[in-house]
Amino acid sequence: MAIHDRRYKRILTSAVFAYEMAQVLADAFDLGAVDRQSLQPGPTSSVKETGHERIADSTWAFDTDRQRTVMMIVEAQSSRERALELRLARYVMDRLLELYEGMTRHARRQGLPPVVVAVLYTGPDRWRPPSLHDLFSPLAQVLMRFEFPVQYYDVLHMEREEEPASRLVRMVFEVERCGDPGETIPVLQAIRGLGDQDAYELLLRFLSDKMRQWDRLRDEQGRLLLDAGQLDDSRPLSEVVREMETVQERFFRQMAERRAEGRVEGMLLSFRRTLAASGLDTRLVRDVEAHVDRILKAVRRGVRFDLDDIPDGARLLLAIQEDGGPTQVPAERIWSLLPHIPEEDDAPK
Repeated sequence: MAIHDRRYKRILTSAVFAYEMAQVLADAFDLGAVDRQSLQPGPTSSVKETGHERIADSTWAFDTDRQRTVMMIVEAQSSRERALELRLARYVMDRLLELYEGMTRHARRQGLPPVVVAVLYTGPDRWRPPSLHDLFSPLAQVLMRFEFPVQYYDVLHMEREEEPASRLVRMVFEVERCGDPGETIPVLQAIRGLGDQDAYELLLRFLSDKMRQWDRLRDEQGRLLLDAGQLDDSRPLSEVVREMETVQERFFRQMAERRAEGRVEGMLLSFRRTLAASGLDTRLVRDVEAHVDRILKAVRRGVRFDLDDIPDGARLLLAIQEDGGPTQVPAERIWSLLPHIPEEDDAPK
């Protein structure tokens, strides 16, 4: 099993995550409130053909206050696949056939339940798969009307306004977006703020799985920053968390030792990603992001900035904490972290 698939198996087979995703899809398709007690995992194997068996990442069934049974499929996709909707259609039809064959005659008269699908695309490039309808010829498009409700999330590239309302699902997306150990710091602190113990433990393990992808990571002096064996699931969670914190400390210590100008861009990128997950006012975040983009453009054009004036994600997080959290920190405090762009940089060249 690929590293990505192993990492997402933890999330997609968890009843904690499944309930959150079920409510996200129920809201998206106006299915009503999900009955948490009714949530049940379903079979994931699909039909066997020429000796091969297709496996769905996750299937669940649940009731809502409007629908006796809803079938849900959640698929994590790390690469482009033009026929993705066809493969999902196979999963849908397999689940419906199994359900129909197990129905009583009375239940069959009431009809099959809806099947809703969520796709979490985590590939490095922007992508949206063609719809099932688009895969058919023009004549087939006229004759055939088969579609099913799919909620598609391009995790690394989607706008924040497109993200689901579920805090847990959004935090899964934030973990996926971490580009280095330093960017896991605000995510780890956000996970600690979860009130639900099961969700807390699930996301901590998911974050440790994410950090394991940087196994054998070394700094510029060749010193080992991360030994993935220390994040193994066999160890108590408290020990895994301490090791994650050690990796974060080593990473930032290594970053502090570097004084190359190329560090500016990395620090601003860390600042920008932390800003996106900070919980600050949306309009303030948008304005500050635009200013950060102008600084990045100036750096790429050769404008020099004092490294001590360039903030990173850790400084932003510290400023928010010192001023009482994202709803209390003054906008001026956030703006004060950013350096002024020299006027001559804006002049035409």
